[in-house]
Amino acid sequence: MSEPEQVGRDEEVERDTGAEATAEMADAAPAEPTAELGTAGPETPADEAPTERRPPVDATAPRPAAPAGEETRLRDVGGTVMGYLRGRARVLSGLVRRHRGATVALALIACVAAALLGVALFRALAVPDAATVEADARATLSTPECSGGTYGTDATLVTKGVDVRSVSRSQTAPEGTSPQFGAAGYATAEVVASYAGQGVTADQGATLSYALVDGTWTILPGATNEGVTWHATAGVDQSKVLSNVHLLLERVDAADAGEPPLAELYANAAMAIESESFDEEAQTDTLEVSCVRTEAFETYECLLTVTFSFSQTTGQWGVSQVEASGTARERNLEALLGTWSGEFRSQQTDGGKCLAAREGGLTVEVLGVSVGEDAVMLSGYVSGVAHYHANPADDAASCKGDVALGEVHFTARLESEDEGLVFVAELPEDVGGDASLTLRFGTPEDPSAAVAEVRSEFTYDDAILFIPYERTATYVDSFTLLRAEAE
Repeated sequence: MSEPEQVGRDEEVERDTGAEATAEMADAAPAEPTAELGTAGPETPADEAPTERRPPVDATAPRPAAPAGEETRLRDVGGTVMGYLRGRARVLSGLVRRHRGATVALALIACVAAALLGVALFRALAVPDAATVEADARATLSTPECSGGTYGTDATLVTKGVDVRSVSRSQTAPEGTSPQFGAAGYATAEVVASYAGQGVTADQGATLSYALVDGTWTILPGATNEGVTWHATAGVDQSKVLSNVHLLLERVDAADAGEPPLAELYANAAMAIESESFDEEAQTDTLEVSCVRTEAFETYECLLTVTFSFSQTTGQWGVSQVEASGTARERNLEALLGTWSGEFRSQQTDGGKCLAAREGGLTVEVLGVSVGEDAVMLSGYVSGVAHYHANPADDAASCKGDVALGEVHFTARLESEDEGLVFVAELPEDVGGDASLTLRFGTPEDPSAAVAEVRSEFTYDDAILFIPYERTATYVDSFTLLRAEAE
């Protein structure tokens, strides 16, 4: 059948279907029309029918019951409308059956159009997926350098993960980037890369920019670094702290201006970490550092309490507070306590020598040390020989007037410390003469040497050309002191 014949047949079918619908509506109409108010009756012409006037109806007045045929008329109208709609539906159904191929084609076209519209809408709203952004962030962002500084650990960071916080789409190139030729859109991604190393973690924020070119998201150069936030998971590097104790001592010196300066006093001291308390929540680390300066006969001890604070901006530890013990400048002379045995070395005198001390020897027992603000004192007992006589004509092994000193109590005062520690004690006055004790701990030649000197003075009457005068004989016996072995 040709196309004109088909069109003519379709019009004829439509007319037949319309006629059938009209007939159905006529069949559904009521048999008798409903009489209306104001219309002509069978005996009164229509143009002469009087108009009935009625008073206003009160809203509260009772209403007359509806005529019995009114509900029937409403059902008739509803049935007519439904019949008309059924007729239109049969017409449409007939058209679809007669033009099934065209209907299918139109449906396919509508589906394709909807699909194309959906694709276009998806592309207009699409952004790079999280996996792509994470991979690009790992490849693009540089790992932060972790320098521990003066007190922290120098760590090598490794990437732990990338958190994609947000991805947004735009039609213009992001700020700081250049427009790309042929780009169908742009996107920016906010990410946070996490790193970890020995004793520290770091979070680096960054913004990545993308351009959609040829249906592919391409990352643009120049990722924007939003900064790094650091977090300590362990305390300071203790080896670095020990290497920089002098900086802590200088900080104490600057605060109290005491003498001698602690940095100088403990320049060659032994350092050790006594305790540590790391608070990860507060990002602080508190250490107790001992400094001990030990010499042959004296020691100094200082206990530093140092609080370090970690900077989340720089990732380094800094000193927030440091205190030194109150006895940091006090000399400890406990090494002098004990019994010392003297070995005779020599005697100095103006005449003949009396060498009785060579056989008698010397014993010094140091029992106490007193360190005060004004003086340093030693106390104990000494045993030896004193020479209360004039010089012999020739050197002699002993002389009349030699007196044995048996456990004579002494109290020696520190007189000099320029060349070792020099203590001098005046022994109790004796009837035969005067004696004094000098103890030297450390000499210019040997800082570890200990030397004792017993000075004896004897005053007697003498005469020159029968002229009498007083004359004093002085003997200084020197001994090398060695610590006596404990029994």
